[in-house]
Amino acid sequence: MQTLRRGFTIIELLVVVSIIGLLLALLVPAIGKARDSALQTQSLSNLRNLSAACANYSAAWSDRQLTLMYDDFSQHISSVSRSCGSEYYSKTGSCPPSLIIGFGGFSSTACGNGYGIWAFWTPCEASVGSWENVTYQFPFTMTDAWNDPGQDGFGLWRLPNIRNFNQYVGGKFYDKAFYAPKDKIQLDRAAPAFERGDDYTQICNIPDRWVPSTYGFSPAGMWNPDIFSSKNGCLNFSGRLPPGLFRSPSASAAKFPELKTRMIEVWWLQNKEGPEFNPKFDGNYTPYYYNQCINSAPCTLFYDGHIGIAGAADSMDGNAQVTATNVASGQPKAEPGLFCQNTLNKLPGPWFSYGGFFTGPDGKDGANFNYDTEVNTSYHIFTVDGIQGRDFLQAK
Repeated sequence: MQTLRRGFTIIELLVVVSIIGLLLALLVPAIGKARDSALQTQSLSNLRNLSAACANYSAAWSDRQLTLMYDDFSQHISSVSRSCGSEYYSKTGSCPPSLIIGFGGFSSTACGNGYGIWAFWTPCEASVGSWENVTYQFPFTMTDAWNDPGQDGFGLWRLPNIRNFNQYVGGKFYDKAFYAPKDKIQLDRAAPAFERGDDYTQICNIPDRWVPSTYGFSPAGMWNPDIFSSKNGCLNFSGRLPPGLFRSPSASAAKFPELKTRMIEVWWLQNKEGPEFNPKFDGNYTPYYYNQCINSAPCTLFYDGHIGIAGAADSMDGNAQVTATNVASGQPKAEPGLFCQNTLNKLPGPWFSYGGFFTGPDGKDGANFNYDTEVNTSYHIFTVDGIQGRDFLQAK
Protein backbone atom coordinates (compact mmCIF):
# COMPACT_ATOMS: atom_id res chain seq x y z
CA MET A 1 0.00 0.00 0.00
CA GLN A 2 1.52 3.36 -1.06
CA THR A 3 1.63 6.14 1.57
CA LEU A 4 0.58 9.56 0.30
CA ARG A 5 2.62 12.58 1.46
CA ARG A 6 0.45 15.55 2.20
CA GLY A 7 1.95 18.98 1.30
CA PHE A 8 0.89 22.56 2.03
CA THR A 9 -2.12 23.89 0.27
CA ILE A 10 -2.03 27.32 -1.32
CA ILE A 11 -4.26 28.67 1.43
CA GLU A 12 -2.02 27.30 4.19
CA LEU A 13 1.06 28.73 2.52
CA LEU A 14 -0.59 32.15 2.23
CA VAL A 15 -1.55 31.99 5.90
CA VAL A 16 2.06 31.26 6.90
CA VAL A 17 3.35 34.09 4.70
CA SER A 18 0.77 36.45 6.18
CA ILE A 19 1.81 35.52 9.72
CA ILE A 20 5.48 36.09 8.90
CA GLY A 21 4.62 39.43 7.29
CA LEU A 22 2.63 40.45 10.38
CA LEU A 23 5.50 39.53 12.69
CA LEU A 24 7.93 41.52 10.57
CA ALA A 25 5.58 44.50 10.58
CA LEU A 26 5.54 44.34 14.38
CA LEU A 27 9.26 43.70 14.86
CA VAL A 28 10.86 46.06 12.32
CA PRO A 29 9.57 49.30 13.92
CA ALA A 30 10.55 47.98 17.35
CA ILE A 31 14.04 47.15 16.09
CA GLY A 32 14.28 50.58 14.47
CA LYS A 33 13.23 52.31 17.69
CA ALA A 34 15.71 50.25 19.69
CA ARG A 35 18.48 51.20 17.27
CA ASP A 36 17.52 54.88 17.40
CA SER A 37 17.38 54.72 21.19
CA ALA A 38 20.88 53.22 21.28
CA LEU A 39 22.22 55.99 19.02
CA GLN A 40 20.50 58.59 21.18
CA THR A 41 22.13 57.07 24.27
CA GLN A 42 25.53 57.34 22.58
CA SER A 43 24.85 61.01 21.78
CA LEU A 44 23.96 61.68 25.41
CA SER A 45 27.24 60.02 26.35
CA ASN A 46 29.07 62.36 23.95
CA LEU A 47 27.46 65.34 25.65
CA ARG A 48 28.54 64.04 29.06
CA ASN A 49 32.11 64.03 27.78
CA LEU A 50 31.65 67.57 26.41
CA SER A 51 30.14 68.62 29.74
CA ALA A 52 33.30 67.42 31.48
CA ALA A 53 35.37 69.33 28.92
CA CYS A 54 33.36 72.50 29.63
CA ALA A 55 34.03 72.07 33.36
CA ASN A 56 37.75 71.52 32.76
CA TYR A 57 37.94 74.55 30.48
CA SER A 58 36.19 76.70 33.10
CA ALA A 59 38.54 75.42 35.79
CA ALA A 60 41.57 76.32 33.67
CA TRP A 61 40.27 79.75 32.67
CA SER A 62 38.70 81.12 35.86
CA ASP A 63 35.13 80.09 35.05
CA ARG A 64 35.26 81.63 31.56
CA GLN A 65 33.48 80.08 28.62
CA LEU A 66 35.18 79.36 25.32
CA THR A 67 35.99 82.70 23.71
CA LEU A 68 38.56 84.18 21.33
CA MET A 69 37.52 87.81 21.68
CA TYR A 70 39.15 90.49 23.80
CA ASP A 71 36.84 91.87 26.47
CA ASP A 72 37.55 95.46 25.40
CA PHE A 73 37.01 94.82 21.70
CA SER A 74 33.87 96.92 21.29
CA GLN A 75 35.49 99.89 23.03
CA HIS A 76 37.82 100.39 20.05
CA ILE A 77 35.47 99.92 17.10
CA SER A 78 32.74 102.19 15.76
CA SER A 79 30.34 99.48 14.54
CA VAL A 80 30.00 95.73 14.20
CA SER A 81 31.14 95.49 10.60
CA ARG A 82 33.41 93.45 8.40
CA SER A 83 36.21 95.97 8.92
CA CYS A 84 36.06 96.07 12.72
CA GLY A 85 39.02 93.70 13.11
CA SER A 86 41.24 96.02 11.13
CA GLU A 87 39.84 99.01 13.02
CA TYR A 88 40.72 97.39 16.33
CA TYR A 89 44.22 96.65 15.07
CA SER A 90 44.76 100.21 13.84
CA LYS A 91 43.80 101.67 17.24
CA THR A 92 45.45 99.17 19.57
CA GLY A 93 48.14 97.45 17.53
CA SER A 94 46.75 94.14 18.76
CA CYS A 95 45.38 91.47 16.48
CA PRO A 96 42.12 89.65 17.26
CA PRO A 97 43.19 86.02 17.63
CA SER A 98 42.96 83.59 14.74
CA LEU A 99 40.96 80.43 15.17
CA ILE A 100 43.36 77.47 15.08
CA ILE A 101 41.79 74.23 13.90
CA GLY A 102 44.78 71.89 14.09
CA PHE A 103 47.87 70.41 12.48
CA GLY A 104 47.48 67.94 9.63
CA GLY A 105 47.43 67.17 5.94
CA PHE A 106 44.98 66.11 3.23
CA SER A 107 42.69 63.09 2.99
CA SER A 108 43.99 62.45 -0.52
CA THR A 109 46.85 63.60 -2.71
CA ALA A 110 44.16 64.62 -5.21
CA CYS A 111 43.72 67.91 -3.38
CA GLY A 112 47.16 68.50 -1.86
CA ASN A 113 50.29 67.22 -0.17
CA GLY A 114 52.20 68.02 2.95
CA TYR A 115 51.27 69.12 6.44
CA GLY A 116 50.62 72.42 8.14
CA ILE A 117 48.64 74.40 10.68
CA TRP A 118 45.05 74.97 9.60
CA ALA A 119 43.11 77.96 10.86
CA PHE A 120 40.62 80.70 10.10
CA TRP A 121 43.28 83.38 9.97
CA THR A 122 42.61 86.94 11.11
CA PRO A 123 44.29 89.54 8.85
CA CYS A 124 45.57 92.36 11.03
CA GLU A 125 46.92 94.87 8.53
CA ALA A 126 45.12 98.21 8.70
CA SER A 127 44.56 98.11 4.94
CA VAL A 128 42.63 94.85 5.12
CA GLY A 129 38.90 95.47 5.10
CA SER A 130 37.58 92.06 6.09
CA TRP A 131 38.33 89.27 8.51
CA GLU A 132 36.98 85.93 9.56
CA ASN A 133 33.83 86.31 11.64
CA VAL A 134 34.23 82.84 13.17
CA THR A 135 36.21 84.59 15.91
CA TYR A 136 32.92 86.08 17.12
CA GLN A 137 30.77 83.94 19.34
CA PHE A 138 28.03 84.64 16.81
CA PRO A 139 28.44 86.59 13.56
CA PHE A 140 26.10 89.55 14.02
CA THR A 141 26.95 91.15 10.70
CA MET A 142 27.33 88.97 7.64
CA THR A 143 25.81 91.09 4.87
CA ASP A 144 28.19 89.74 2.22
CA ALA A 145 28.37 86.19 3.51
CA TRP A 146 26.61 84.84 0.44
CA ASN A 147 28.98 86.37 -2.07
CA ASP A 148 32.30 86.41 -0.22
CA PRO A 149 33.70 82.94 0.52
CA GLY A 150 36.01 84.56 3.07
CA GLN A 151 32.97 85.31 5.24
CA ASP A 152 31.71 81.87 6.11
CA GLY A 153 29.26 82.97 8.80
CA PHE A 154 29.67 80.11 11.22
CA GLY A 155 30.62 81.80 14.44
CA LEU A 156 32.56 80.26 17.30
CA TRP A 157 29.44 78.64 18.75
CA ARG A 158 29.40 76.11 15.89
CA LEU A 159 33.01 75.06 16.38
CA PRO A 160 33.49 73.30 19.72
CA ASN A 161 36.09 71.03 18.11
CA ILE A 162 38.71 73.76 17.56
CA ARG A 163 42.06 73.39 19.27
CA ASN A 164 41.22 75.77 22.13
CA PHE A 165 38.50 73.39 23.30
CA ASN A 166 39.32 69.97 21.84
CA GLN A 167 42.46 69.74 23.99
CA TYR A 168 40.03 69.05 26.86
CA VAL A 169 38.40 66.21 24.91
CA GLY A 170 40.85 64.20 22.82
CA GLY A 171 43.09 66.75 21.16
CA LYS A 172 41.62 66.31 17.67
CA PHE A 173 39.17 68.24 15.52
CA TYR A 174 37.75 64.98 14.15
CA ASP A 175 37.02 63.24 17.44
CA LYS A 176 33.82 61.19 17.34
CA ALA A 177 32.77 62.83 20.61
CA PHE A 178 31.94 65.91 18.49
CA TYR A 179 29.59 64.02 16.14
CA ALA A 180 26.22 62.56 17.12
CA PRO A 181 26.05 58.83 16.20
CA LYS A 182 22.67 59.38 14.55
CA ASP A 183 24.14 62.03 12.25
CA LYS A 184 25.05 59.62 9.46
CA ILE A 185 25.53 62.47 6.98
CA GLN A 186 28.27 64.19 8.95
CA LEU A 187 29.86 60.91 10.02
CA ASP A 188 30.09 59.71 6.41
CA ARG A 189 31.62 63.02 5.33
CA ALA A 190 34.15 62.94 8.15
CA ALA A 191 35.10 59.28 7.66
CA PRO A 192 38.35 60.02 5.70
CA ALA A 193 39.53 62.26 8.54
CA PHE A 194 38.69 59.67 11.20
CA GLU A 195 40.72 57.12 9.25
CA ARG A 196 43.71 59.44 8.84
CA GLY A 197 43.87 60.42 12.50
CA ASP A 198 45.58 63.84 12.19
CA ASP A 199 44.71 66.73 14.49
CA TYR A 200 42.86 68.10 11.48
CA THR A 201 42.43 66.90 7.89
CA GLN A 202 41.32 68.65 4.72
CA ILE A 203 38.74 66.31 3.15
CA CYS A 204 38.97 66.28 -0.62
CA ASN A 205 35.66 64.73 -1.64
CA ILE A 206 33.22 67.26 -0.15
CA PRO A 207 32.57 70.87 -1.28
CA ASP A 208 33.73 72.69 1.87
CA ARG A 209 36.55 70.19 2.54
CA TRP A 210 35.78 70.17 6.26
CA VAL A 211 32.93 68.93 8.46
CA PRO A 212 31.68 70.99 11.42
CA SER A 213 30.63 69.39 14.68
CA THR A 214 27.11 68.05 15.16
CA TYR A 215 26.96 69.95 18.46
CA GLY A 216 26.90 73.71 18.99
CA PHE A 217 27.17 76.02 22.00
CA SER A 218 24.41 78.50 22.78
CA PRO A 219 25.49 81.83 21.22
CA ALA A 220 23.03 83.62 23.51
CA GLY A 221 24.85 82.04 26.46
CA MET A 222 28.27 83.06 25.15
CA TRP A 223 27.41 86.73 24.54
CA ASN A 224 27.04 89.54 27.01
CA PRO A 225 23.48 89.05 28.36
CA ASP A 226 22.71 92.77 27.94
CA ILE A 227 22.56 92.19 24.17
CA PHE A 228 19.53 89.91 24.62
CA SER A 229 17.95 91.99 27.40
CA SER A 230 14.19 91.75 27.86
CA LYS A 231 14.18 95.40 28.92
CA ASN A 232 15.46 96.87 25.66
CA GLY A 233 13.67 94.54 23.28
CA CYS A 234 16.43 92.00 22.62
CA LEU A 235 19.27 92.57 20.13
CA ASN A 236 18.53 96.28 20.20
CA PHE A 237 21.96 97.91 20.39
CA SER A 238 21.58 100.76 17.95
CA GLY A 239 23.85 103.77 18.40
CA ARG A 240 27.08 103.40 20.34
CA LEU A 241 28.10 99.82 21.03
CA PRO A 242 27.91 98.64 24.63
CA PRO A 243 31.46 98.55 26.10
CA GLY A 244 31.06 94.90 27.07
CA LEU A 245 29.45 93.74 23.84
CA PHE A 246 32.00 90.97 23.24
CA ARG A 247 32.72 90.10 26.87
CA SER A 248 31.73 86.47 27.31
CA PRO A 249 30.08 85.83 30.71
CA SER A 250 31.27 83.17 33.11
CA ALA A 251 29.43 79.85 33.14
CA SER A 252 28.29 80.45 36.72
CA ALA A 253 26.38 83.57 35.58
CA ALA A 254 23.45 81.36 34.55
CA LYS A 255 20.41 82.22 36.71
CA PHE A 256 18.48 79.15 35.60
CA PRO A 257 21.30 76.66 34.90
CA GLU A 258 18.94 73.68 34.78
CA LEU A 259 16.74 75.43 32.18
CA LYS A 260 19.33 77.19 29.97
CA THR A 261 20.75 75.10 27.14
CA ARG A 262 24.54 75.11 26.77
CA MET A 263 25.18 72.65 23.93
CA ILE A 264 22.73 71.04 21.54
CA GLU A 265 22.56 68.79 18.49
CA VAL A 266 22.39 71.45 15.79
CA TRP A 267 20.95 69.20 13.08
CA TRP A 268 17.41 67.82 13.16
CA LEU A 269 18.21 64.20 14.03
CA GLN A 270 15.50 62.99 16.39
CA ASN A 271 12.03 62.07 15.13
CA LYS A 272 13.11 62.96 11.62
CA GLU A 273 10.45 62.42 8.97
CA GLY A 274 11.68 64.48 6.04
CA PRO A 275 14.44 64.27 3.44
CA GLU A 276 18.09 64.25 4.47
CA PHE A 277 18.67 67.74 3.07
CA ASN A 278 16.73 70.98 3.21
CA PRO A 279 15.73 71.67 -0.42
CA LYS A 280 15.53 75.42 0.33
CA PHE A 281 19.33 75.56 0.46
CA ASP A 282 21.50 75.40 -2.64
CA GLY A 283 23.55 72.35 -3.47
CA ASN A 284 21.40 69.69 -1.79
CA TYR A 285 23.97 69.73 0.97
CA THR A 286 22.55 71.36 4.12
CA PRO A 287 20.42 69.24 6.50
CA TYR A 288 17.53 70.69 8.46
CA TYR A 289 18.42 72.52 11.65
CA TYR A 290 17.08 71.49 15.05
CA ASN A 291 14.53 74.34 15.22
CA GLN A 292 12.97 73.77 11.79
CA CYS A 293 10.50 71.05 12.76
CA ILE A 294 7.93 70.82 15.56
CA ASN A 295 8.93 67.18 16.22
CA SER A 296 12.61 67.98 16.67
CA ALA A 297 13.88 66.84 20.09
CA PRO A 298 17.68 67.07 20.15
CA CYS A 299 19.98 65.78 22.86
CA THR A 300 20.98 68.76 25.00
CA LEU A 301 23.51 69.77 27.65
CA PHE A 302 22.34 72.37 30.19
CA TYR A 303 24.42 74.82 32.19
CA ASP A 304 24.03 72.85 35.41
CA GLY A 305 25.73 69.91 33.65
CA HIS A 306 22.71 67.64 33.27
CA ILE A 307 21.84 66.05 29.92
CA GLY A 308 18.33 65.76 28.52
CA ILE A 309 16.08 65.64 25.47
CA ALA A 310 14.86 69.18 24.73
CA GLY A 311 12.18 69.68 22.09
CA ALA A 312 11.15 72.58 19.89
CA ALA A 313 7.51 72.10 20.93
CA ASP A 314 8.44 72.36 24.62
CA SER A 315 10.27 75.64 24.03
CA MET A 316 7.27 77.07 22.18
CA ASP A 317 4.86 76.01 24.95
CA GLY A 318 7.06 77.62 27.59
CA ASN A 319 7.40 80.78 25.53
CA ALA A 320 3.61 81.06 25.16
CA GLN A 321 3.06 80.63 28.92
CA VAL A 322 5.68 83.19 29.93
CA THR A 323 4.48 85.70 27.32
CA ALA A 324 0.86 85.35 28.47
CA THR A 325 1.87 85.82 32.13
CA ASN A 326 3.94 88.93 31.43
CA VAL A 327 1.26 90.50 29.26
CA ALA A 328 -1.45 89.74 31.85
CA SER A 329 0.60 91.41 34.57
CA GLY A 330 -0.13 94.79 32.99
CA GLN A 331 3.59 95.59 32.75
CA PRO A 332 4.79 93.53 29.82
CA LYS A 333 8.50 93.62 29.09
CA ALA A 334 9.85 94.82 25.78
CA GLU A 335 10.63 91.16 25.05
CA PRO A 336 8.17 89.16 27.19
CA GLY A 337 8.86 85.57 26.13
CA LEU A 338 11.65 83.03 26.51
CA PHE A 339 13.36 83.80 23.21
CA CYS A 340 13.79 86.93 21.11
CA GLN A 341 11.03 87.75 18.66
CA ASN A 342 10.69 90.45 16.03
CA THR A 343 14.42 90.38 15.35
CA LEU A 344 13.84 91.28 11.71
CA ASN A 345 15.66 94.55 10.89
CA LYS A 346 17.37 94.53 14.30
CA LEU A 347 20.03 92.06 13.25
CA PRO A 348 21.84 92.80 9.98
CA GLY A 349 22.82 90.08 7.56
CA PRO A 350 21.17 86.68 7.04
CA TRP A 351 20.93 85.82 10.75
CA PHE A 352 17.94 87.89 11.81
CA SER A 353 14.89 85.66 11.70
CA TYR A 354 12.45 84.75 14.47
CA GLY A 355 11.37 81.68 12.51
CA GLY A 356 14.82 80.10 12.68
CA PHE A 357 18.40 81.23 13.05
CA PHE A 358 19.24 80.74 9.38
CA THR A 359 17.49 82.76 6.68
CA GLY A 360 17.97 83.14 2.98
CA PRO A 361 20.00 85.63 0.96
CA ASP A 362 16.78 87.27 -0.21
CA GLY A 363 16.02 88.38 3.36
CA LYS A 364 12.84 86.33 3.66
CA ASP A 365 11.70 85.10 7.03
CA GLY A 366 13.29 81.89 8.24
CA ALA A 367 9.89 80.17 8.31
CA ASN A 368 10.33 79.70 4.57
CA PHE A 369 13.20 77.38 5.36
CA ASN A 370 11.37 75.30 7.99
CA TYR A 371 10.21 71.73 7.41
CA ASP A 372 6.71 72.53 8.65
CA THR A 373 4.59 75.58 9.40
CA GLU A 374 3.90 74.70 13.05
CA VAL A 375 7.39 75.41 14.36
CA ASN A 376 8.30 78.96 15.36
CA THR A 377 11.15 79.08 17.83
CA SER A 378 14.64 80.46 18.21
CA TYR A 379 15.48 78.96 21.59
CA HIS A 380 19.14 78.29 22.36
CA ILE A 381 20.13 80.86 19.72
CA PHE A 382 18.27 84.03 20.78
CA THR A 383 17.41 83.27 24.41
CA VAL A 384 15.99 86.36 26.14
CA ASP A 385 18.54 87.75 28.66
CA GLY A 386 21.16 85.40 27.25
CA ILE A 387 22.85 83.21 29.85
CA GLN A 388 20.65 84.77 32.52
CA GLY A 389 17.49 83.61 30.74
CA ARG A 390 15.96 80.17 30.21
CA ASP A 391 14.84 78.07 27.27
CA PHE A 392 12.26 75.92 29.06
CA LEU A 393 9.99 76.07 32.10
CA GLN A 394 10.79 72.55 33.28
CA ALA A 395 14.06 70.65 33.38
CA LYS A 396 14.41 68.13 30.57
